[in-house]
Amino acid sequence: MKTISTWQLRSQTRSLVRTLENGKAVSLIHRGHRLAQIWPLKSINGVRADDPLYRFPRLAEKMAKPLTDREIDRLVYGG
Repeated sequence: MKTISTWQLRSQTRSLVRTLENGKAVSLIHRGHRLAQIWPLKSINGVRADDPLYRFPRLAEKMAKPLTDREIDRLVYGG
């Protein structure tokens, strides 16, 4: 389990979020004493956090041509 201080929590929030997105828990310390443990959610609204469709926007290229709804349906559901 990764351990961070409250100062790191404020200054390195993006790193904490990445750690949680990767499914790892974080222990938070304040002045040398354990204050809390932060656990990643297993699912959000019934969708697993590691579901490829949930992560699709992060995986997509920024300059790629957007897909139409019909193209997305074909990729997801086949056909």
